[in-house]
Amino acid sequence: MKQKYSIFIDKNADTMTIKEFAELDKGVFSLIFEETYENPKIQAAIKDGKEALISEIRTPNLYPIAEYVEKIADTVINQFESTPSEAPVELVFNDIRLMQKEKKADTDEDTKEEDAVEIDSLLENDDDDSSETEDSETKDDD
Repeated sequence: MKQKYSIFIDKNADTMTIKEFAELDKGVFSLIFEETYENPKIQAAIKDGKEALISEIRTPNLYPIAEYVEKIADTVINQFESTPSEAPVELVFNDIRLMQKEKKADTDEDTKEEDAVEIDSLLENDDDDSSETEDSETKDDD
């Protein structure tokens, strides 16, 4: 499923609007939610850093996942630093690509876990040898 976020900064009304859309049918996006923010609050959050901006953007009704909100925050920062366009800026995300990234990351982690198990088994064998050596040294001292 594709999602689209439309970001519009209205200098006259001193507001920023973020609209979230979902692709319900191929090429047809439907509005899910719209959130309006006051520009001074957004500008203050930008000055406090990206994490503060993300906290300001996220609301109980509009809560994009981490990967999406990072790109939304970058776009908002760029819009406020440059002259905002008269048209909204649109960001389109494809969940299929995100799932493919996660699947690849899971596969990489599985490989690392398998390697770790092999190393652990080697270490266990070394521990067994060292305890035998300690036992034999203790017996010699008696």
